[in-house]
Amino acid sequence: MARRIDIAPKKLPRQRRAIATVEALVEAATYILTREGLGGFTANKVADKAGVNIASFYQYFPNKEALVFHIVRQTWDRQLARLSPILTRPGDEHGVKLRDFVREFFLIEAAEVDLRRALRAASVDLRETEEFRALLSAGEEMTQRFVAEALKSSTSNDLDFIVRFIVLLTTSFAERTTDEGTAGAELIRQADLLTDMLIAQFGIA
Repeated sequence: MARRIDIAPKKLPRQRRAIATVEALVEAATYILTREGLGGFTANKVADKAGVNIASFYQYFPNKEALVFHIVRQTWDRQLARLSPILTRPGDEHGVKLRDFVREFFLIEAAEVDLRRALRAASVDLRETEEFRALLSAGEEMTQRFVAEALKSSTSNDLDFIVRFIVLLTTSFAERTTDEGTAGAELIRQADLLTDMLIAQFGIA
């Protein structure tokens, strides 16, 4: 059963000033998380860094966990906006799409490695919430549509396993590779090695 953590925003900013306030809170929270970690992350410190009073913080977020989830969702949306068009573009072979997808994912992970590390630690308690699960499902559904098209002969059970395998392996390998500071041509080389293995393992053409 999903844990009951209130991570829904209290209200969405609509006016220019309100949007600027939320953006300042996000920027401050990101700064604190990436430099001080979860131990230094408090609502008061975020508000102070953002240059707003604590009442403004609680006007939009019920707690610091809600702000963390807001940042996670923003990060996830940015990633999907870059990755989804690769898997859905017409014309290319599935193997070509998969290679470009894995390369792009590795590049995203490398570019946001400090933020990802911070969010990974800060969002541990959020992963069983319905909202967090919905984010993960969106990524899995995108991958599942691609794999179903690439492997038309697979059964439903096989398809579920393959999707989970690809998502878990790609995510874990990208995290480890970028955590080690791998970048540039070597990062692309390792992404291609992973793609070659997936293509060979599942017969993706």
